[in-house]
Amino acid sequence: MSGTTTLVVRFDAEEKKAIETAAEREGRSQNDIVREAVRAYAQRRTELRDRLIADAIREYKPVLDRLA
Repeated sequence: MSGTTTLVVRFDAEEKKAIETAAEREGRSQNDIVREAVRAYAQRRTELRDRLIADAIREYKPVLDRLA
């Protein structure tokens, strides 16, 4: 990793308990649990965006070809 920065994130009691429980169950740090969740979220959003763009291009290809 090329350096780290600090970010303050506030969780409600239920969210905090879920993070604590996951970390304990998996034998990992709470930090690792949260960082993995952020990476997974970003990956899912990227995949969704890419799929939606591909779907739009496929659906509107005839119109896009005429405009080109």
